Amino acid sequence: MPGRCDVCGGELYQRTDDEEATVRRRLAVYGRDTRPLVDYYRRRGLLVAISGTGPVDKVHDDLVKATEGAR
Repeated sequence: MPGRCDVCGGELYQRTDDEEATVRRRLAVYGRDTRPLVDYYRRRGLLVAISGTGPVDKVHDDLVKATEGAR
């Protein structure tokens, strides 16, 4: 049924922050402001990539290991 979730039957709606123009702006800001920081830290060997998928305990353990000694 149009306008309803196929799983639960709840009403579907689109938030203004999920509109295409908003997403495009967010991607532009990421490319301008965030991506250069990622590259900066990667070049200096200070960037650690952590997978956020999987069990919460595993992700937590990975974060703790990655930040040990960083203080």
